[in-house]
Amino acid sequence: MNSDDKSKMIGIMKATCLHAYLATCDGDQPKVRPVSPIVEDNGLVWVTTFRSSRKIKQITKNPKVCLAFVSQPGGDQAAFVCGEAEIVEDAKLRNHVWNLAEFNLQQYFPDGPNSADYCLLKIKARKIEWRESWTSQTKVYEPAAV
Repeated sequence: MNSDDKSKMIGIMKATCLHAYLATCDGDQPKVRPVSPIVEDNGLVWVTTFRSSRKIKQITKNPKVCLAFVSQPGGDQAAFVCGEAEIVEDAKLRNHVWNLAEFNLQQYFPDGPNSADYCLLKIKARKIEWRESWTSQTKVYEPAAV
């Protein structure tokens, strides 16, 4: 993928991160819920959540996930990230992502990034399908192993 396309794809993900949905597996049933991913300039995707959440229990049993970023209101721009979620315990990364968040994580985790229930997920993308509009061609990006 050329750098211009990669920038466009990441831009769509960043612009729509407040309208994203995470699908996990609960046995043989997909479960979808809204999330607010944090997308870095290099394309790394993080999700913060409660350690006690159902999604963590599901990911522990089956780490395969799909994350959908969709522009509002028409859904014309979109990116769909398929891969695996990894629970991150590293204190340095937890602090790094905490400081990247454009929303107030403190309201959910009053003890900051060291809160017992603060859980960080790294989304290891295997394939990203994305489009710039309903009429544009869907493009596929398969990142190198992360």
